Amino acid sequence: MAIPAWAPMPGDEAPSTPRTPRRSSTPMFLLGILSRTWLWFVAGCVLVTIVPMLFGWRPYVVQSGSMMPRIAVGDVVLASPVDDPALLLGRVTVFRDPSTPAITKTHRVMSIDGDGRMITKGDANTSVDSTPITIADVEGMGRLLVQFVGLPLIWVSTQQWVYLGALVLSLLLAAWVTARDRDEDVDEDEDDPDGGGPPGGDLLPLPRPAGGSGATAVAASTPMDPRLRREAGKRWAQRAGYGVVLTGALTLPTVNAAFAATTATTANSWRVAAPSYSDVVTGLRPWMWWKLDETGTGSTAADSSGNGRAGSFVTDGSSTYVTKGVVGAIPSETPNRAVTLTNADSCVVTTSTSGTSSPGNLTAVAWFRTTTTSGGTLLGFESPRTGVTAYASGGRYGRQLYMDARGTVWFGTSTNQTIRGLQSPTALNDGQWHMAAGVLSSAGMRLYIDGALVGSNTVSSVSSYTGWWRAGCGNLSGWGSLWDGGSSPSASWNQPRNFPFAGSLDEVSVWNQPLTATDIAALWAAR
Repeated sequence: MAIPAWAPMPGDEAPSTPRTPRRSSTPMFLLGILSRTWLWFVAGCVLVTIVPMLFGWRPYVVQSGSMMPRIAVGDVVLASPVDDPALLLGRVTVFRDPSTPAITKTHRVMSIDGDGRMITKGDANTSVDSTPITIADVEGMGRLLVQFVGLPLIWVSTQQWVYLGALVLSLLLAAWVTARDRDEDVDEDEDDPDGGGPPGGDLLPLPRPAGGSGATAVAASTPMDPRLRREAGKRWAQRAGYGVVLTGALTLPTVNAAFAATTATTANSWRVAAPSYSDVVTGLRPWMWWKLDETGTGSTAADSSGNGRAGSFVTDGSSTYVTKGVVGAIPSETPNRAVTLTNADSCVVTTSTSGTSSPGNLTAVAWFRTTTTSGGTLLGFESPRTGVTAYASGGRYGRQLYMDARGTVWFGTSTNQTIRGLQSPTALNDGQWHMAAGVLSSAGMRLYIDGALVGSNTVSSVSSYTGWWRAGCGNLSGWGSLWDGGSSPSASWNQPRNFPFAGSLDEVSVWNQPLTATDIAALWAAR
């Protein structure tokens, strides 16, 4: 006769009737993983936001897209205290807006001047912020970015109740599914505490041989019920799946969070390459912009403003009076090229023969390098388009950037033969690249050298006439009182004389509007 796999011995308790374990459904298994993932993701976001606060970092919810695409609306920036402005250069910084102290901004520090004033800009903005900040305005330096976690606060402040309700509902549903899935696990354990099969697990006692004693009893191993083995394997797979998915959920909020301070090319970086000089100029929308990057024998100086106001290199037959392709003023630019004026007739003039009305508001910028001791015109708005003409014959030149024989730079204007000017405090004919910017507006005149204001007045009345912009040459007759050194212009307006600039020019640009001090500083900082 057949021997049963298990038979009671004298004195053994009768086994309870085995119960069939309830299987966990595959849909509930998958929903359980998804629900736990969602709950742990939300918990992870909150956790990585709260824990740094124990170390003195403060969270700030981003409410605008000025730092897109790296920092989006609803992200949370965690900032640490800082008291050294030098540490903030190129870094994402949280600060109070000096013009509106109630507003807190999260922008990047673009430059720092000698007085510790910082120029800031949003990565997505076309121009720098209008007001410089100081270290006293700084709330902290960006250390950690936690994505998404601030969205509920944004939804509340903007009354987007549908999004907020959907979030709450998803959390409640995930909690219910997780609890239900857990209940099934518990039921299975209660139904079959030993994993199924007879008492004692895998080792099943065999009947004792006839006449045998307890000392000679034999035990043998028998395979577990295949169905029970599948159920046990399923439970282990479920728990392993939870471990992998939940680990990923905990790390996901910080994948783009720990941005390095020195990486210049990766997306996961607080410090990216600062905007190029071209980016800054383009963002300020110039009226005319001669980059002077040309090479070859052509006579055209392209207008990079997009407004079609090209210039022409003055020529004598097939020769131009400039050397093209010399090393330019902006090392960060590619290509970084400039031109050197090589002749007394060297000049870059507006190509169009149609003149324009003289602007009442303007900004004229020119980069230059020279060792000359004879001075010359850097950039001016003049009539006629080429050559020089006496005032009595219609010659006009009332908005001029020029250098005198001592090497100081002037920004001058004229009104009915009355001249006013601003002079740089030091000579700039040192063989180094410098940037001169003259600004005219209803508030008066301002002269900037290398991004810093060096002079201003309240003169705003300037003669009106039709003229053309030119660089590297121009008439200065009658302007002798605004000149230091030899070769002074005549005091007479009717003795026309060209004053060519003997040096190199680069990045000549004009705006029919007054740029701010912050804008000028940003141009210099982007070199």
